[in-house]
Amino acid sequence: MGAGILLVYIIVVIAVFYFLMIRPQRRRREAQRALISAVKKGDEVVTTEGLLGTVRQVRDDFVVLEIAEHKRVRLLKSAVAQVRGREAPPARRS
Repeated sequence: MGAGILLVYIIVVIAVFYFLMIRPQRRRREAQRALISAVKKGDEVVTTEGLLGTVRQVRDDFVVLEIAEHKRVRLLKSAVAQVRGREAPPARRS
């Protein structure tokens, strides 16, 4: 009987860990991928480093960001943290 209860506790802990840690993290990662794939020329973005700028060019792996007049930098798409002026999709609950 003791081994059966221990097994139930282990299953409950794994289930709680999944629903509180893994599942929300997976959703955030999917939302970030959708945001990055939707970046287009002319969008105002904020990078993970805190740079604000306007997207001037979009390539497969990177974007060209204009951070000041005639000052452009190339950044990996994964460095885009937020698109300004665009509402973040509401978090789904299921």
